[in-house]
Amino acid sequence: MKKILLKISTVALALITLGCSSDDNVIDIVTRDLSTDLPFLRITSQTGRSLNLFDTDSKYTVNFEYQEVENTSAMEKFERVDFSINFIDNFDDGVDNSKAAVAFGTLGKSDFSALSSFGMPVGSFDYTFGEALTALGLTTAQVNGGDQFQLNWELFLTDGSSINSSDVSGNISAVGGYYSSPYQSRAAMVCLFDAPDFFVGDYQLEQLSGSDPFGIGPTFGSQVVTLTATGATQRQFNFLYYPGAFDANYTFTMNFVCDRLSMVGAGGLGCGGSIGQTTGDTPTFFDQNLVDDAEIILSITDFDGDGGCGTGSNQITVRLTKL
Repeated sequence: MKKILLKISTVALALITLGCSSDDNVIDIVTRDLSTDLPFLRITSQTGRSLNLFDTDSKYTVNFEYQEVENTSAMEKFERVDFSINFIDNFDDGVDNSKAAVAFGTLGKSDFSALSSFGMPVGSFDYTFGEALTALGLTTAQVNGGDQFQLNWELFLTDGSSINSSDVSGNISAVGGYYSSPYQSRAAMVCLFDAPDFFVGDYQLEQLSGSDPFGIGPTFGSQVVTLTATGATQRQFNFLYYPGAFDANYTFTMNFVCDRLSMVGAGGLGCGGSIGQTTGDTPTFFDQNLVDDAEIILSITDFDGDGGCGTGSNQITVRLTKL
C-alpha cells in the first residue's frame, strides 16, 4: 500500500522544532510547504459528533472534498470510498461491549458530483445512532455515556491501491489543517440537555495538584478563564499553558457525558509535536440537576500525548470557581 508523505522545508521544520511563540506563522509556513503526490480525501466539516443516548435518530455527518489535481474536478484515479464502523466501550462496569469494525457503506464517483468553491468534488456520509446499533448488533442497553462509535473510511484508486488511516500521519491526518485527512472519526455518546447558562461565565482557575515534568512551574497555574457554551452539552475555555513561562495559547473543551465530564485540551506547545490534555484517571462528576455550577474540580491527564518530549503523562487536578 502506498504511503502519503509530507515534504516540509528545512525552515518550517526548524520552526516547529525550536519553539511555539508564533504558532500561527508556523502553521502558515507548514501548510504552504506541504505536498503529496497522491489524491486525498479531506474533511471539510462534521456535525453530530455527540450522539444522543436517548434518541436513536440522532445523526453524525461528515463532509468531504476530494483532491486529485489542485483546484480542479478531476477524478481519474478515484474508484470508491468504503466505510466501516466499530464500537469502543469506555464505560467501566466490568463488561466490555466493544465491537470490531464491520462494513458500513460505500461512496462512488457519482456521490461526488457537486463541486466546492475551489472547483473540487465534494460528497458526504452520515449515519444515525440506530443504524450504528443495527450494523454492530448492539442494543441501547449496551451503550453508555462516553462510549464511542468510530467511523473508518478507505479511499480506493483505479490502480488497485488504497489509502486509509494507517497510511497517513502528521499534518495530513490532523483535523483542522489543510489536508485534514485522518480517514477515521469518532462520535461520542452523550445525554443531551437544554441548560445554556449552566457552567457559563468567568471562573477562577487554580491548579491544585500535579507536578510539571520539566520543573519549570505549574502547567495550568492560577488564572481567570471564560467558559462558553459551544454546544448543548459542551463547554470551552481558552487558557495560558505554562502561565508566566511559555504562555502558550490553549483551548480546553469539556463534554457533559450523562453524569460526568470528558475533557480534551489542545494547543501548539511541544518538542516537535503538540502536548495535549485528556480526561483524568478519576471521573469528574457534575450536578445532575443542572443548577450548582459554583465550583468544579477537574481531574486531568496532562501531557497526553507528550508532544514528543518523552515525559509520559501526568495526573493533575484543577479547580474552577465561578466569579
